Amino acid sequence: MTTTHRLMAAAFYLCGLLFLYHIDSVKSLKCKLCDFDNNDCTSGNLPDGECPPNHLCGHFREFTKGGDGPDVTLRGCTEGAEGFSCTKNPDSDMIRCVLICAEDNCNSKSYLGEE
Repeated sequence: MTTTHRLMAAAFYLCGLLFLYHIDSVKSLKCKLCDFDNNDCTSGNLPDGECPPNHLCGHFREFTKGGDGPDVTLRGCTEGAEGFSCTKNPDSDMIRCVLICAEDNCNSKSYLGEE
């Protein structure tokens, strides 16, 4: 191998190392995952699931105040901004609460919206 080839190979390897050095490590969140069909979804007593990169944990609950109507809970991975909000449907007694959070299992809270 000539000196020129050695220099080109060294430059190629150096570029590769610099590229790997600049890649940000992506950590996936562990969140509680469930849907309508899972009876444990309301309690939050669920196994952890891993979210895709750049996703946050989400907890959605729709219920009626006093427990006289349906109570639906979903937990999973979502895109969006962190936050918590509850809104009341003006045409019914339904309340919808949404939590989006960025820590492992932060969507495991049992009674979202009843504080």
